Amino acid sequence: MILTLTIAIGALLAYANGANDNFKGVATLFGSGIASYRASLIWATLTTGLGSIAALLLAGKLLAAFSGNGLVPAQTAAMPSFSLSVALAAGATVLLATRLSFPISTTHALLGALVGAGWLTSPSGIDFGTLANGFVLPLLTSPLIAIAVTISIYPLFAYLRRRSGVNHETCICVGTEIVHVMPGRLDAVQAMALARLPSASIADEATCP
Repeated sequence: MILTLTIAIGALLAYANGANDNFKGVATLFGSGIASYRASLIWATLTTGLGSIAALLLAGKLLAAFSGNGLVPAQTAAMPSFSLSVALAAGATVLLATRLSFPISTTHALLGALVGAGWLTSPSGIDFGTLANGFVLPLLTSPLIAIAVTISIYPLFAYLRRRSGVNHETCICVGTEIVHVMPGRLDAVQAMALARLPSASIADEATCP
């Protein structure tokens, strides 16, 4: 019964997270008109899937942090009911906020669920030091760090773009090139293999075939 509940609630949380977060990474592609809604959704699904695989391999510490260890006593975090309550509360919160078009973060929903479940189930409550240093402080500082890094590197990339002559109308043409002059002493099969070669060129939108 516990296994069935775990799978069902895990699927609910995954569905809620995907429904809310899947498109965020490619919203700029769709909003700027670079890709259609369908193409953007495909890109989002593929990249989110790859990110999930990478997270399984690289984000062990993150998974451990959201298990509740340190925030609540180890015996509380090890209780199946604690983990299931956190996952169910976070999934339901994200689904409700998405349905009502409210801004929501799955990370914030998980943190709120951890705090709420910890207060209710742990005899000693939650560790506010771990809450502040392990969760709240990173969540507050990470956007500021991202803004600072972006401000510092954007002028360099903008300068390189201008020096390269890349503008809004620039496109990369990828295809095949017909070779009119080929080395001698080739049989018919070799000549056909060399008649068309892969090519890539940069041009503006008006001349790109």
